[in-house]
Amino acid sequence: METVKVAIPAAPRYVQVVRLIAAGLASRLGFTLDEIDDLKIAVDELAAYLTGTQGRDGTLDIVFGVAGQRITIDGTAHLSIGDGVRTDLTDFSRMILDTVADEASLTEDGGKPSFHLVKSRGS
Repeated sequence: METVKVAIPAAPRYVQVVRLIAAGLASRLGFTLDEIDDLKIAVDELAAYLTGTQGRDGTLDIVFGVAGQRITIDGTAHLSIGDGVRTDLTDFSRMILDTVADEASLTEDGGKPSFHLVKSRGS
């Protein structure tokens, strides 16, 4: 598996960087335009939980894994203490993610909220 890592400020305006990297990797694997759009939607949906609508004080570490026809994206937030992040997906978010991704989850481990996303070509 090849990996790409990036760290961005925990602000919505920087999520576009993550979307661009995801789209570039997906394109390299031969994903269709619709599959790339689905991947970008999933990234937006999950990253929004970590950044909030106004941004948060801290960073997001994003790790992209590429293997075969599959991309995994794992994001971990390193935020200031007291920045409560919702880690339960709303029903609407779950519906979106079930439609556009193979796997998608939002968790918290040791006080660090994170997400996991998987998208395969042809899914």
